[in-house]
Amino acid sequence: MVNNWFKSHPRLQLCTSAPVLAWAFYDFANTIWSLNILSLYFPLWITQDIGATQWTFSIAISSSMLLVAIASPALGSMSDYTGNRISFLIPAVCITVTCTILFGLPHELVFVLGLFVIANFAYQSGNVFYDSLLTTISPFENRGTVSGLGVAFGYIGSLAGIISIAPIASTWGRVSSFVPTGLGYLLFSLPCWFLIKETPSGKSLSLKLLKEGYIQIFRTFRERSRHINLFHFIIARFLYVDAINTLLVFMAIYLTEVIGFDDSKVRVLLLTSTASAVLGSFVYGRLTDYIGPKNTLFIILAQWVVVFVGLAATSSQSFIWVIGFLAGTALGGTWTADRTLLTRLAPHDQIGEFFGLYQLAGKFAAVIGPLIWALTVESLVDLGNTRFRIAILVLLVNVILGGLVLALIKQPDYQSRESSQH
Repeated sequence: MVNNWFKSHPRLQLCTSAPVLAWAFYDFANTIWSLNILSLYFPLWITQDIGATQWTFSIAISSSMLLVAIASPALGSMSDYTGNRISFLIPAVCITVTCTILFGLPHELVFVLGLFVIANFAYQSGNVFYDSLLTTISPFENRGTVSGLGVAFGYIGSLAGIISIAPIASTWGRVSSFVPTGLGYLLFSLPCWFLIKETPSGKSLSLKLLKEGYIQIFRTFRERSRHINLFHFIIARFLYVDAINTLLVFMAIYLTEVIGFDDSKVRVLLLTSTASAVLGSFVYGRLTDYIGPKNTLFIILAQWVVVFVGLAATSSQSFIWVIGFLAGTALGGTWTADRTLLTRLAPHDQIGEFFGLYQLAGKFAAVIGPLIWALTVESLVDLGNTRFRIAILVLLVNVILGGLVLALIKQPDYQSRESSQH
C-alpha cells in the first residue's frame, strides 16, 4: 500500500530518492557555515571582540567576493567540460573547513582576515558546482520542488547550527563556534560526495582547460544577443542579491546597534526567521512549478520591499519579529525560484557556465553591497543610528531596480530542447 501511495505521488518519490536527499544535505551543510560564519559569530567576533572596523571587515568580504566573481564563470565552464562537478566541490569544502578551524587560533587581525578571504572564496566557489548538480538529479518539470527541498534542508541546517553552536558560544565565547561549525559543514557534505552519480566527459583538468573556460566565457559574451534573457536575469540578480546579501551580512550588527537586541535575542530571531525560511522554500518551490519561477520571483521581491521598508521604519522590537518572519519566507523563496529560473533559461550543455555567471552576479553584488553599506554608515556618522536606517533604504533601491529588469525577461521553452538532450 505504501509503495502504491509513493507511485501515485511522483514528486514525493523524486524528493525521497538518494541523489536528491544527498544533494539537499549539502544545502543543510553549507548553511550551517553561512549562518554561523557570514551572518552571526564571525562578523560580531571580528568587529566587537577583535576590534576590526566595519570598513575593514567590508574590504575583506568584498575582496573574497571579487576573487569568486573573477573565477566562478571559468570554474563553471570547466565543470561543463569535465562533466564531474563533485571533483570540484570536494576540495572547495576541504579548504573552507581547514581555514574555518584555524580562525580562532591566532588573534592577529590581518592573518585572520586573510584566512576568511580564502575560506569564503572556496565556500562561494563550491556553490557553482552544487547548484549545477540540480540538472543532474532532477527533471525539468520538478526542479522548483527539488530546489525548494534543498533550500528547506539548508535552513533546517541553519536551525541545527544555531541550536548546537549557541551553548558553546555562550559558554566559551564566539571564537569557540568556529571549529564545530567547520566540522559540521564537512560531515553533512559527505552524502553529496558519494551518492550523486555523474557521467564524466573523460576530459581531465589542465591549465589548458582553464584557458578554454575563459575563452568560452568571452565567446558567450560576444554572442550575448543569443542569450539576452539570461543576461537580463544576471543583471536583475545582481541588483536584488546585492541588497539581500548585504542585509544578511550586517543584520546582526543592525539588530544590536539600532534595535537594541543582545546576542541572545539575535540568535532567537535568526532561529525563527530560519524556521520561516523552511516554510517559504516549500511554499515557493511548489508555486514555482505551478506559475513559473519568474512570476514567483515578482511576488518574492514585493515581499522584500515590505521587509526593507519595515526594517528602516520601525523601532519596535515586537514588530521586528514580524519582519523576521517575512524576511525568512522571502529568503527561502528567493534561492528556490531564481536558480530554477536559470535552469529554464540556460541551454543544458552550458548549465555550469551560466551557473558560474549566476554566481558572478551574486559575488559582484557582494563586492559592491558591503562597500555601499560601509560608505553610507561611515559618511553619515553624525546622524547616529539613523545612518543605518538610511543604509537599509539605499539597499531597497536595488531590490526595486532588480524587479524592473526581471520584467524584461521573456522566458523561452527549453523543456523540449532538454528532453531531446536526455
